[in-house]
Amino acid sequence: MEPFLDGVAKALDAVQDAGVENVRIHRGDGRDVLDRLAAASLETVYVLFPDPWPKKRHWKRRLIQADTLDQIARVLAPGGRLRVATDVASYVDWTLFLVRRHPHFAWTARRAADWRAPPADHVRTRYEKKNIGDIAPTYLDFARL
Repeated sequence: MEPFLDGVAKALDAVQDAGVENVRIHRGDGRDVLDRLAAASLETVYVLFPDPWPKKRHWKRRLIQADTLDQIARVLAPGGRLRVATDVASYVDWTLFLVRRHPHFAWTARRAADWRAPPADHVRTRYEKKNIGDIAPTYLDFARL
């Protein structure tokens, strides 16, 4: 799910280059797609280096919100994963605050290495490669209860 046309074009190029056929791309807000998915239909939801909307007055625009977490919880199968990666400290704090309070998610980290190192199947995004945040990339993994 990508709101920008250039991002969609780059994603299509990457899919074609990789020869992958089980990919669907939606140009627009991902929350619209979540509304249309069947309950418990996904194993993993990835939120990789989202726009951090760093100004406090814009925080209402952040993707991770209580209502979005409700949508994600609905479409994730029990035991499914919500993975959030960011290099912005305030977004890490924001995400941990909201997701840890949500009744359908549990943070899986047991030690610092769990959020400092990417999961084995992690695919680096172009935003991650730019390294423009204020901290090293942080990889948060939450299980759907």
